[in-house]
Amino acid sequence: MLVHHHQTMRIFLLSLLIVSFLHNNMTGQDSAEAENDLAFYCDVMTNAAESRHRQSAMEKFNNLFFEALNQKGSFGNSFDSLKWISKKYADDRSFRYLTWEARITDNDTRYFGVIQRADGRVFELNDNFKQAEGLAEEEYGTDSWLGGICYHMMEVKSSADGRYFLIFGLNRLNAAENVKIVDVLFFSAEGVPYFGKPVFVRTHKDGKEEITLNRLVFKYSADAMMTVNYNPGMDMIMYDHLIPRMSRIKTNTETLVPDGSYVGYERKNDRWQYIDKIATEVMDAAPRPKPVLDARKGKKIFGN
Repeated sequence: MLVHHHQTMRIFLLSLLIVSFLHNNMTGQDSAEAENDLAFYCDVMTNAAESRHRQSAMEKFNNLFFEALNQKGSFGNSFDSLKWISKKYADDRSFRYLTWEARITDNDTRYFGVIQRADGRVFELNDNFKQAEGLAEEEYGTDSWLGGICYHMMEVKSSADGRYFLIFGLNRLNAAENVKIVDVLFFSAEGVPYFGKPVFVRTHKDGKEEITLNRLVFKYSADAMMTVNYNPGMDMIMYDHLIPRMSRIKTNTETLVPDGSYVGYERKNDRWQYIDKIATEVMDAAPRPKPVLDARKGKKIFGN
């Protein structure tokens, strides 16, 4: 009787092991198939020639990706196969900042984003760029995100403002103009993300009054190349100085283009203070640690 009992237990345990193996194997296959689907829709969303195909792939990709990110343990998945997604991590890996775009038409590029914390919390970012007012002065939550592809993210530690992150992003506003943004991402005590903090200071045009900004916003001609990035050697945010000209894309409309000189914001006393005319001579490219968003063949939008 005892021998029969032991045999029954061995058969039961063996059955459990087989079921567990089959389940894990199927789960792994399902996960691989799901990521293959994501990679396919991501590629079509970005590169398909037909607008309707890009839009259809965008909808399928977003549904699948948000579902995947909400799965337990998904923070450990680097999603390396998603080549057209910008993936930026905090230095301590406490969260990651994911952004992507879908160009539906020349005048309709849509932006999507997610902040995923290492504890599993997922915050979907809803683009409100075209409806937003007071772009440089307001604080926004995740429901009023100023959408754009993030090409650089850097952590800043401040005795006055605590820990925050500078988000360097690009928004293709319409066929005639692009916008580059240096936004400020910070988290509440509960770990909820917000955008915009008064850390940028410049002097008013009258030369007397100081203006404090929550973010930097640069609108410029879509046919121009504008650099906005952080220079670690100078501890400075540097960007092309813009001047007005008549648009070559939209007739009878004035736009902004670089003039070959550079200005920026230098970190002083826990603030970023505006510096006029960093470089007075015309350069081929701004002095920066790593070129981003340039026109060389094979260069990715994310500067890597």
